[in-house]
Order: sequence, then C-alpha cells, then structure tokens
Amino acid sequence: RTAGLFLPLIDLNSQAFVSALLVIGAWRVLRGEDAMSVGNLIQFFFLTSNFFSPIQILGNMYNAALTAMAGAERVFALLDSRPDWEDSPTAVRLPPIEGRVEFRGVGFAYEPGRPVLEDISFTALPGETIALVGHTGSGKTSIINLIAKFYLPSEGEVLIDGYDVRQVQTESLHRQLGIVLQQNFLFTGTLLDNIRIGRPEATDEEVRRAAEELDCLDLLEMLPGGLQMEVGERGLGLSLGQRQLVCFCRALLADPRILILDEATSSVDTLTELRIQRALARLTEHRTSFIVAHRLSTVRHASQVLVLDQGRLVERGTHDSLLRDKGVYAGLYAQFIRAE
Repeated sequence: RTAGLFLPLIDLNSQAFVSALLVIGAWRVLRGEDAMSVGNLIQFFFLTSNFFSPIQILGNMYNAALTAMAGAERVFALLDSRPDWEDSPTAVRLPPIEGRVEFRGVGFAYEPGRPVLEDISFTALPGETIALVGHTGSGKTSIINLIAKFYLPSEGEVLIDGYDVRQVQTESLHRQLGIVLQQNFLFTGTLLDNIRIGRPEATDEEVRRAAEELDCLDLLEMLPGGLQMEVGERGLGLSLGQRQLVCFCRALLADPRILILDEATSSVDTLTELRIQRALARLTEHRTSFIVAHRLSTVRHASQVLVLDQGRLVERGTHDSLLRDKGVYAGLYAQFIRAE
C-alpha cells in the first residue's frame, strides 16, 4: 500500500507546484507591476523539471526498496516457517536399495477429515513397472508423493526395501529416486548443465551417452549450439517436448533405483512419443518404476496396472487382464481410444 501511494503523491506534488507556478506567475505577468516578464515565467517553468527530476529518481529508488523489502519479508517468512514434519532423531541412512516398494493399508489426507487415499495396499518388486491409472483426483499423485516422502502417510506404512520411510533419512532416499514430472524446471545455463544436475561430476561423454541411449541425441544436437545451447530459466528457448527429453536424460544419467514418471509424456507430440516409448523401455529396464499417465498407450507393457477411484484401489492386473475383466480400466481405455 505504501509503494502504491508513494509515487502518485510525488507526481501530484510536482504537478501541483507547476500549477501554482503558472497561476501565480501568470497573475504577476498580467499585473505588470513588478516587471516580471513572460520570459522569466517560461524560464521558471522549464527549471521546474530540473528541480523535480532528482526527487522523482529518489522516489523510484525508495519505491523499489519498499517492494524488495516486502518480497524479502515473504521469502524469509517462508524460510523461517517450520515444516509439517521432520526426520526422526533416530532415522537411519538408507543403504543402496534394490527397489522393493510396499504399501500396507495406507491412508492419507492433506487436510484432517478429508482423506484422499484409503486402505491402499500393493507391492512393487525390484525391476517392475507399476502404472497408476484413474480419473483426475483419484489419488495417483498422492501415491507418488508418499513414495518420494514429500508427505507422510496418515495411516499404514510405506516400505522401501523393508524400511519404513518414517524411519529413514529423507536425503538418503531422494538420492536414489528419479522423478520426471509433467512440468519440469530447467535452470539458466547449457543443456549439459541441466542434464548434469543429478550427477554434477558426470563428464560430457557420459551425458552424450545417456542421450544416445534414450535415442534423442540427434534431436538435441539439432538445436542451435547442440548440447552447449544456452537456455533461459524454466527452459526458455525450448519446446515442451524438448524440455521433457532433457529431463529424461537427466533421470537416466542419475541412475536411480526407483523412477517416478508423472504425466511425463503429456507434452510430447505423437511422433516423439513413439521414440520415447522405446526410450522408456530402456530407462525402466532394471528399475522399479511408477508411471502416472492419462495417455494409456504408455502403460500397456506395465507389470501391474493399479486402477484408482476416489482414493481407493478398485482394480489391479496387467493391461490385457483388465481389458478382459471389462471393468473400470476397460471403460477408461475405451474412452482413450475414442479420444485418439
């Protein structure tokens, strides 16, 4: 509010001064008694801008300082706020994992009394690909948030290789996770720098090898400057599909044991998606993978398909078995085929 009032008041002050100058100066010129000439009036009029210009500059600087202080207060208020939960003092460091993920009667609510997951139980064996399918709001993203320990379950247990996520150090879990979201963040810098975020010590040759393994090296090298291309914050200068390819390379280079793909191909055109499907097969080959997708073409070869509806697990099985059952998944797949 102060910043909104300050500059208009300074401008009003200068305009009021000019108005008073013109009124009083014109009155004295017209009277002609004190020998004030029209030239003197014009001279005073133009000197006014020289007088108020530094004041206006100081006002702008003060206004910018007020805005910066208000922004800093919000930032530090966020930094000083305590998290909803912290690692237990007895939490252990998670050793190198195989990738077994187990949910035992898990329930979860972002707000007390409004559960978004109820009694979710399943087991993902090392190397399996688990597809999470359901309408918007069915709880798919909540499940991957619990696997990544962004939130803790309200009920039940989430186990990673037999370790309850409540009893492991979060940092040690995140170092063995790879996540590719629908909207990924790219930082200002080269494509090489953005791909190396998960493994800063990786060499240029290792980055190129990861892109080549995903069959997208040629697409990245076609860009101006190739892998040395400078991109802006949030990937400015790249299409949505190209940003996703960079994030796929980032995930492969980090070599995680558990891989999470949340609508990762939604920004990729159909032709690129065909290449991505082959890349995903290599990316998920020896990793426990969780795929959230509305485009059901990406989940046909999943080891398990978990169908969620209003926070409950209503069906599970392979793509073919669920189609034969003609249940919820079969209806979703029929809608997908018609849309395609």
